[in-house]
Order: sequence, then C-alpha cells, then structure tokens
Amino acid sequence: MNRFAVAARVALLIALPACTSSRAPAEPAVFGGEGASLKIRGETPLPTGPDAQGPVAACGRVVPPSDVGLLDDFEDGDNRLFKGFQREGWWFSAADDTGGTIVPDKGKFEPAALPAAEASADNHYAGHFAASGFKDWGAVWATTLSFADEGIRCPWNASRFEALRFRAKGNATVTVRFAMPETLPKEFGGQCESRCYDFHARKLTFTDAWTEYVVRFDRLQQGGWGPEVRFDPRTLLALQFAIDGNTPPVDFWVDDLELLPKSTPTSAAPAQAGAAH
Repeated sequence: MNRFAVAARVALLIALPACTSSRAPAEPAVFGGEGASLKIRGETPLPTGPDAQGPVAACGRVVPPSDVGLLDDFEDGDNRLFKGFQREGWWFSAADDTGGTIVPDKGKFEPAALPAAEASADNHYAGHFAASGFKDWGAVWATTLSFADEGIRCPWNASRFEALRFRAKGNATVTVRFAMPETLPKEFGGQCESRCYDFHARKLTFTDAWTEYVVRFDRLQQGGWGPEVRFDPRTLLALQFAIDGNTPPVDFWVDDLELLPKSTPTSAAPAQAGAAH
C-alpha cells in the first residue's frame, strides 16, 4: 500500500461536524475512506479580517473564533476534551483489523494515572497510548473538535492560535494530524468529493524523557496523495496522533495539550524535523 494512502484508511470520529438539530451530545460512529493521487490546484491567499469570506465550515458558515487554548490536561479523568466555551470533543482510539493490540482498546479512551514519581499535586493523569502488530494502515488516537451552540455542531475555529504545544515521552514516531472539511468526505460532514483524508500533518519522534513539542500551523503539510488544499485553522474537525502499520511496537504518553495564541514565543520548545510523509 502507498504510504501516503495510510491516512486515507485511518478511522476518524467526527462529533456531528455538519450542522444538526440534535441536542444530545452523542459519540457518533467511526469511519474510514480511500485515497488516491495528488491533484495540483492553484493557491490563493486566505481572506483576512472579521468579515472575510473564504472556505467555510461544513455547516455553511465560519463560526466565531475560540479563545480557549487548553485542549486537555486529562485531569478530569474522562474521554471528553476540556470543555471550552462552545467547544466540544471526544477522545477515542482506532486501528486496522489485522490482529494487533492497542491501548486503550478500539473505540475507547481513558486517561492513565501517572507513575508516582512523575505525578504532582496538580498533575495526576495523562494519555497513555501503545500499539503493536498492526500490518495495514496502523493505529490512531484522536479527539474530535467541534463548535457547539444549543445543539448545533460545526467545525471549530482556531484562527486565534498558531501552534499546538504538548508534552510527550516514549518510544514512538508519531504523525500529528489535523482534519478539515476540504479533506473529509461530504457524507461525514466535510466538503471533499474524491481522494479524501489527506490531512495536514507533522511527524515527530519522541524520546524516553518528558519533552515539550510545538507543532506550528505553518509547518503542517499534506501527504501529497490527495487534493491539495490550504490549511485553514478556522475549520478544524479533529486532532490525531497516528502511527503507520508494519512499524515496531510503540508505547508513549501525551499530556498538557494546548494551542498557542498568535505571536507566542516558541523558541524554548525543541524544533522537530519531519514531514507528513
């Protein structure tokens, strides 16, 4: 299988990204898709200003920008993203069907207690992920991202931010991915009609010591096998940590995920080489 097509087969849980009148915060189904070759399209600058018109959310409008940077510190001990104002998300895990093992189990998520030597008075939990033996597209751990207002859910607007920052440790090379409507099929609330799932991404290699990582939005890139689109933080649907199939066993921890406001100094964080592919 083309390594770029791995992203196309990754299961992605989307919390009703298109507008819906359902008022019950349900956890919807897992789904996947198929990818193909790259289609080159001309680039145009993204619009600016409060009244700018451009790529809109799957529900037909760009929702107001969020001012909540914390995504999750896992201290609430559940599978729900930190509940920012008008923001909703659910953590989950998924993997191919080639008989491997994954922690947490497929379709589930639960923060893990930190070892006593690493815990502190205000930090008891983190995300603990492990996988081995998958031979197709691999495994993914992710959270959905959606704007929620009186039962209406749309892609989430992170335009006030410029980077994702988090701490991690472990023996894993992981691809951090962001999903948008242009790379997600219409039947799942996106706008993509063919060769979907080529999400914007950045590959990182973790170490055995807790380390801070910064993934800048302007360093994300697509794999190159799907339609080429501009990354637009105004219409985010999900954040993923993914590994490819046929890789050695991985075991890693992630904690204190937050988005950095624009113009936040990031020089203290280690620069990470690597690409979406």
